[in-house]
Amino acid sequence: MPPCPGALAHQILAMICSTPLSVWYDGQCPVCRQEVVLYRRIDKKHLIDWIDIGALSDDQLPPGKSRDDLLGRFHARPAGNDGQHGNGDGYRIGVDAFAAIWRQLPGLNRLAFVFGTPGLRQLAQLAYLGFLKWQRRHRARRIAATTG
Repeated sequence: MPPCPGALAHQILAMICSTPLSVWYDGQCPVCRQEVVLYRRIDKKHLIDWIDIGALSDDQLPPGKSRDDLLGRFHARPAGNDGQHGNGDGYRIGVDAFAAIWRQLPGLNRLAFVFGTPGLRQLAQLAYLGFLKWQRRHRARRIAATTG
């Protein structure tokens, strides 16, 4: 596993290296914000770096990811990940991101096996896809309300 880059200009890369897991979330989504509040409360050891996508400039987005990529599905990435797991670039996306988060958190770490259990994984994936449809509709309404 290659070491984390130390002298890179991007502040986001430094954050990725400072905690075991970095998670990008939609800070404009009320459900997402509440979920992050809950997870932060549980994460007393600060094992997860929560990154609000909306608060990032384009220069602070992770290399190879667009804002639309990150807003389209939940992304998590373990520090120093060499791309051997996940989707080839080291990211855990969607249900796999939730599994990575739960593995880090006390109490939830005992339930993370759910995401790897056949049948339960597919059920979690269906629920997540349903949430994404709901969230896209509400994001479009939020954007329309602020622009018009």
